[in-house]
Amino acid sequence: MSKDILGILGGMGPYASLEFNKKIFDFTPATKDWEHIHTILDSDVSIPSRTRHILYGEEDPTPYIVEAINRLASVGAKAVVLPCNSVHYFYDKVAREINIPWLNMLEIVADRIKSKGCRNTLVLGGYVTVSQRIYDSYLDHSIYLDDVDNSIVYELIESAKINDWEHLENLSKKLLKVFNKYDMDSILFGCTELALSTTLQSYDLIPVFDSNEIYAQYAVQYMMEK
Repeated sequence: MSKDILGILGGMGPYASLEFNKKIFDFTPATKDWEHIHTILDSDVSIPSRTRHILYGEEDPTPYIVEAINRLASVGAKAVVLPCNSVHYFYDKVAREINIPWLNMLEIVADRIKSKGCRNTLVLGGYVTVSQRIYDSYLDHSIYLDDVDNSIVYELIESAKINDWEHLENLSKKLLKVFNKYDMDSILFGCTELALSTTLQSYDLIPVFDSNEIYAQYAVQYMMEK
């Protein structure tokens, strides 16, 4: 196994990036501590809000993302992952300014969905992911909730960010009831907080793709092959 370091730029949000780091360990076929991948998790909660930048024209997070990735590179990271779907809206701008590869979650997740033959994927995500339809360039056809139903998802995501697990599960049960309104053959958890819901994780009527899980699996494979 490669001894190269994988940088994880987290904090968007903190619980999701912590869970992502755990998944890296879970998916690594290690039997001893020293067989695991060397990771550095920078949970940088100071990066300006991606949503507020697009909604209200507040501070552009791009230079902060560039600085954080190059900081990880300076301490030895050979590649970086950002376990947040919405931050990939800034991927092209950032990729030109960084010193190590940023593994593209959107491309990786979309490739997995297409490999399973799914063609009508319901994308659940935060405001940036949904309003900017960031998966449209990668999926053949994607479906989104209407504004009313999306508001449930947005509130659910915020509940995860503030550690309100009871409210998160109640909202998840409410969300399950609206799925039958949509003509879909699969569901994408297009926000890394969604996978923190045990209610949503238990939904198995159609294929469900967890962006955090797929991204972690790919990152492990990528580092093992280096």
